Amino acid sequence: MTQLFGTGNSVTSSGTYDLMPIAVLGILGSADATVSSSTGAEVDATINITGLLDLPVTALSTYTITAEKNTSVTVSAGSVAIGTETILNADGGTISLGGGLLNAATGVTINLSNGGTFNGSAVISALSGATINFESGGGVLNLAGSSTGLALLSGASIKNFGTGDSIIIESNGSPATISSVSYNSLLGTTDITFSNNDSVTLTGEYQNTDPTASNYVNAVAESGDTGTVIVCFLSGTMIQTPTGDIAVEALQVGDAINIFDCSVPAGTTRNIVWAGHHKAVVRPHLPDDEAGYPVRIVKDAITDGVPYKDMLITAEHCLFFDGKFVPVRMLVNGRSIFYDKSITSYDYYHIETAQHSVIMADGMLSESYLDTGNRRNFHQAGNVVRIGSSPRNWADDAAAPLAVNRDFVEPLFHRIGERAIASGHAPRSEPPIVETNADLHLVTKTGAVLRTMREANGHAFFMIPPGIEEVRIMSRTGRPSDMVGPYVDDRRHLGVLVRSIKLFEGNIARPVTSHLAPDAPAGWHDGGYMPCKEPCRWTDGQATLPLGHRHPTLMGLLCLEIIAGGPYNVEKDNIPQNDTRLTA
Repeated sequence: MTQLFGTGNSVTSSGTYDLMPIAVLGILGSADATVSSSTGAEVDATINITGLLDLPVTALSTYTITAEKNTSVTVSAGSVAIGTETILNADGGTISLGGGLLNAATGVTINLSNGGTFNGSAVISALSGATINFESGGGVLNLAGSSTGLALLSGASIKNFGTGDSIIIESNGSPATISSVSYNSLLGTTDITFSNNDSVTLTGEYQNTDPTASNYVNAVAESGDTGTVIVCFLSGTMIQTPTGDIAVEALQVGDAINIFDCSVPAGTTRNIVWAGHHKAVVRPHLPDDEAGYPVRIVKDAITDGVPYKDMLITAEHCLFFDGKFVPVRMLVNGRSIFYDKSITSYDYYHIETAQHSVIMADGMLSESYLDTGNRRNFHQAGNVVRIGSSPRNWADDAAAPLAVNRDFVEPLFHRIGERAIASGHAPRSEPPIVETNADLHLVTKTGAVLRTMREANGHAFFMIPPGIEEVRIMSRTGRPSDMVGPYVDDRRHLGVLVRSIKLFEGNIARPVTSHLAPDAPAGWHDGGYMPCKEPCRWTDGQATLPLGHRHPTLMGLLCLEIIAGGPYNVEKDNIPQNDTRLTA
């Protein structure tokens, strides 16, 4: 058994270790250890938290244990005093709790990042009062296998549960069945109650549970890169039924609605098998299509009588044109179809038929709900006909193809826009302020800013001081969907398009190609929107560029070949790119 003292301990080999603090002048002793794999091979370590004979010192100790990628760490407690604080970082690796920690540690903080896993089933009561943080890259909190149930989680604080994160739980040693879910959009919390009256609260942007689930609950934030995709009608939308048009909020499970699929005879009806609703609160700091603003389609926007009144739907909701579905966000022209920014919170509804269907809403052909895995975001009222199902997809289950290609959508966009101008619809907002200057510069690891020395013929030159082996390429960003038009289904934040990079030191010119590698560093986009066929890649406005080993005394000259960039929406420069987005 190896003993580890104090802070700064590094473990790279499998084995058992004792971790103990060092007291200095009888004041606060702490200890930490990081378990990592230098070769990529699995490292399996057991770390025993051990105290000192000086109990007043040990009682104030803080133990920090980190498990990095390709490591599995079991943490247990030996002779430590009440009052010990323990911080467990599952940073790509797996941490499990062993015996003793339950009675030893007063404060336990668990940080899950980069896909790390925490297994707490053996001593789940250690989590009573614990703080559990889902951080960058997320992870898995695995509580399945506990015989004590969820009651002991009542004092735990679970924060920042979001896209890609998982919580696996049982209830009283048997499969956990959810009986109710309550989402508080103001506080950003979700209260989950199980059939045995156990409950747990998650803090985050989403309601992440499936009320129809059985077996273990794998509470995953089902969403795309831009957040939870919500496809619905707002209240007041009139749905065509055999007995006339009925407001969507008044429809119930079992009600019949008219169907307009090309594959079924005229007059076909289908019954509603699921009806859900949810409340949205707009987040105005995000781009309009991701902030949650509803889209207003004015009366007669498409043609006379279509729609027959103003129609309000969510941005991802699809309209039916020429045998295909098109998301309404791709048709926003700012005149007859626009984001209604006077509405900052609202209730929205969906109705589902046994098969995805083309339906009539406000005189406009639209879609019923297609469950692609986000049913958990809604509250169900009334009878339940559909009890669980596998998520569906557009390729196999849609009533018509989803069209997001520019060749199909752009002519449609212009046709509707020309009608809006001819009808006298004025722009609903001022045009955005755009800038062609990328504000291209570099930032070092220490935060130093390096400005361009000169720019010529599509090349930007920077002086790089000795010793700097990594920089970030910083610039403004723009989204093709904003700067070209919403009919371009590319909502990435693009900085500049870089082809070749060279670093000159003395009389040596060295190519830098990491940005073109399949596993490019952070901040480089893959594919799409390439004006040339030669290898090149877009930055996201803050792309990491390793420069390799540098000469210790020579200044370097870095040359970036920039082949495209901009224009940029200056008003949106400060939108944080890592913000979890709600698409509603």
